Amino acid sequence: MDHSHSDRVSCPICTAPSAYDFSGRNVLVKADMTRYDYYKCAACGVFFLHPMPDAAALDALYPDSYVEPDDLERAKAINPLKLARLRLHHGYAHLSVNPLAALVARLTAPFRRADRAIDFVPGGRLLDVGCGNGRYLRTMRSLGWQAEGVELNRQSAEFCRSSGLSVHHGDLASARFPSASFDVITARHVIEHIPTPHQFMAELARLLKPGGCLVVETPNFSSLGWALFGTKWYATGIPYHLMLFSSGNLALLARRHGLDPLNQDLETSQKLFLNSLDILFERKGRPSRKIKWRRFLARLFVQVARRQGRGDILHSTFRRPL
Repeated sequence: MDHSHSDRVSCPICTAPSAYDFSGRNVLVKADMTRYDYYKCAACGVFFLHPMPDAAALDALYPDSYVEPDDLERAKAINPLKLARLRLHHGYAHLSVNPLAALVARLTAPFRRADRAIDFVPGGRLLDVGCGNGRYLRTMRSLGWQAEGVELNRQSAEFCRSSGLSVHHGDLASARFPSASFDVITARHVIEHIPTPHQFMAELARLLKPGGCLVVETPNFSSLGWALFGTKWYATGIPYHLMLFSSGNLALLARRHGLDPLNQDLETSQKLFLNSLDILFERKGRPSRKIKWRRFLARLFVQVARRQGRGDILHSTFRRPL
């Protein structure tokens, strides 16, 4: 982009000095030959696109195919064991569960890994920001939540509404929900697309009820995948990912708006590794998922990343104090 790499730039999260770190090209539109520059904060370590595009430039960036609504009927049913665990561990006492699944859930309870399930709140309201085709909303509604969504893509929002879901088309601020409206807010793979993270987090905090939880998912830029692939890492998402977070700077942002970190989990997938290989090899030849030795590497990578605690996707939960 047309500016000097010697620019003095303040971090959008903590205002500390930041310096140029890397450049890359559009991962989706090959005809876009722009080199997009990312800076890194010397204090909190967040990466960010600079200069940050305005609203019109952001809208022009996204190809029509960036979001393609899928058939909601294809959403997978929750498996019986997961339903039993939701009832046993997360307060979903109203769910009818398979007796055998309930028995297995009780027997395996001492050995189960921590999960990312949301504790049930009777009569609770849940907001999914960036709800896409509404699949998650439909799942949560089936579990007893009053689930609503916000979606910037008009086609996706209309698709949700035509399926009976309550979805606002536009950004979060334009929805104008009253303060303290929601028991749970989820923002999955959204915050990295937001050019004004403090405004966004402030609005999320405003909408949470006291004691309510915010769940954020975003690529982890302290991951093994980022260290290994750099700008070829599939989750880098140049230039659509404007802010590139790790656990520390995401928690810092949340704390600035009165939210307390509750828990954190990291996810690593073979798919993300294989997609990164395809980018590395410039998508020449067969897809990596169809090549046996690359699938073996992907399985090995997942094990190493998990052992090191350097997973690809950061799942963070924050709570608004009572």
